[in-house]
Amino acid sequence: MFEEKVRAVLGARALLDDNDPRIEQKWQELIALLSENENLTLHFLQVCTKTELSFLSEVFEEVAYNLQSKKYIELLYRLNLRYPDLNLKRSIEIAEEYMG
Repeated sequence: MFEEKVRAVLGARALLDDNDPRIEQKWQELIALLSENENLTLHFLQVCTKTELSFLSEVFEEVAYNLQSKKYIELLYRLNLRYPDLNLKRSIEIAEEYMG
């Protein structure tokens, strides 16, 4: 199931130190998963936890580039309003530029 796959990668990413070079591999896995199916990705973003969203924000731009979806960007802005303390606005703005 999609959500289980994404959560497995997020869990593995969460266990890595921020300076661990293996983070790049987890980012690539997340980008590939989240770029496969826009509807599954949008649904997952709506139900994911605040912590999961925080880790997902690391790949917002690449997923935006791959999906080229206005719905994706709009949802990110709504999530930014739901979790203002995550400071997602700049990442979302960059993601929006990647769609250009």
